[in-house]
Amino acid sequence: MKPLQPTLYELADDGHSLNFFFAQCSACGGLSFPANAPGCMHCGEPLSQATRITRPGGGELLEFVTLHVPLLPGMAAPSIAGDIRIAPGIVEEGVMAVADESALKHGMAVRAVAEVKPEEGVYACRFVPVNEGAAQ
Repeated sequence: MKPLQPTLYELADDGHSLNFFFAQCSACGGLSFPANAPGCMHCGEPLSQATRITRPGGGELLEFVTLHVPLLPGMAAPSIAGDIRIAPGIVEEGVMAVADESALKHGMAVRAVAEVKPEEGVYACRFVPVNEGAAQ
């Protein structure tokens, strides 16, 4: 299996969680995501000399909403999208792998996990509450 977005994440050693790729700016030390961004999202310095950092994927769930219409071809509906702080100053949107919003709370810790799509030979990034993800 290959990652659907190989510049953003990889499968962790446990075979289920995902690691995210960041660039650490050589000028200010801040993290940028994705790692292949042209410039530091904190100070604007070019990231050509940045150090690539791999960190466990996850963060803090800031907001979430149920989508009743697929935003992309092949996307299930309904589904739940969330804004997740994956590092200081970095908020990304992600798809939550839960049955409904009752499993979610603002400020809760979430973890990135692989959703295998065998028909495509890839795995995609989904987020689960930390406690739920630990059980899988």
